[in-house]
Amino acid sequence: MNKTLLTTLLLLCSLTASYSQERSVKIDFESGTFYNTPRIPFDETLSIVGEAGKDIEMVKVNISYEEKDYTLHSYLWNRIERNSSETFNIVVPPVLRSNTKYDFEIITYKLLSNSQKSKLLENLKSRIRFLLMNNMYYDGKNVVVNKPKHVYEELEKLVKESLKYHESKNMISVEAPSSLVLQELKKQNDFKFSRFFKKTTRDEKSEKANELIQEKVDHLVKLISTELAPFINSDVVQHYKLVNIKSVKTDKERFTLPVNVGMYAWSKSVDINNSSVENIDFTPGVGITIPFNNKSKLAMKSRIFDSFGFSVGVLLEPIEDAEGTEYVTPGVDLPVYTGLGFRMFKVVRFNAGILILGEKGTENLEKLSIIPTAGLALELDLWMGIRK
Repeated sequence: MNKTLLTTLLLLCSLTASYSQERSVKIDFESGTFYNTPRIPFDETLSIVGEAGKDIEMVKVNISYEEKDYTLHSYLWNRIERNSSETFNIVVPPVLRSNTKYDFEIITYKLLSNSQKSKLLENLKSRIRFLLMNNMYYDGKNVVVNKPKHVYEELEKLVKESLKYHESKNMISVEAPSSLVLQELKKQNDFKFSRFFKKTTRDEKSEKANELIQEKVDHLVKLISTELAPFINSDVVQHYKLVNIKSVKTDKERFTLPVNVGMYAWSKSVDINNSSVENIDFTPGVGITIPFNNKSKLAMKSRIFDSFGFSVGVLLEPIEDAEGTEYVTPGVDLPVYTGLGFRMFKVVRFNAGILILGEKGTENLEKLSIIPTAGLALELDLWMGIRK
């Protein structure tokens, strides 16, 4: 007896261990593929491993749907000081969909030296200065900025473009240019320079205006440089190598049918003495949902809404109007509803749709009525075991 029990426990332990092991795929940087082109899991942790020289400080994995231009998930490997290995391991939690193709972008980064960071900043300052000098001028009366909001937006694009191949190992983001820069640009247009140009010739005015423009540009460049300092002074890394692995398939899952049970609201009117009288109530109902193969950003990134679909079912009691007349769907003898909805928090579905009704006891399809309904239902996945 004890021997049988011990054998059973050992078997259970071995099964548990096998299920708890995470699956892994290895990157071949030379061919830009995963070794052996494997299917990847959707319902368990995935480990992405690869070779990284000792000078590789960070690796990023971006995951998107096949041929989509937006990133669904992004994960990092960030080398710590005491790690001198030449491999990296990025853990991806079970966030992927079954039987779906994904594109993987893997980027490796190297650390910039202090001199490289200084050169990066100086190049960026030169580009900022050039942009400002081309958008600030003397109009004959005042020194003005050409459309301050537009110049500010161009500065944002310039900074973003200049640093798009750089990241901070310390996770410090770029906070430049700030709204303070926009205020300074607007302030320039509000300032009147006529008092600086009194009793001066045209040439003297032009020379003084150029000096004022230079001073203003120097001030703005210094301000933006100060805002860039936290990022530049951190451990900045730069793109070294990029690999795109296309059309990687996930495993197929067992088919499940979402069944929902909940309460549905409705309102049925009837004419009594030439007046319309409403009867509003809630009735329990059961139904099934056919999920859409939704790949929208909202469905994937929302923490609340995770599954859109078409639902159909029946209410468990007839609908009654204010006179007590009962209504059902002919041929079913219960009210049938259809609707569209979304699931919240993985277990609650909200549906909005219609009820198809006829007076109970009659089979006259010409007198069918349609009324709106909305409901909240608990959703469970049943009928497992059928393969897609």
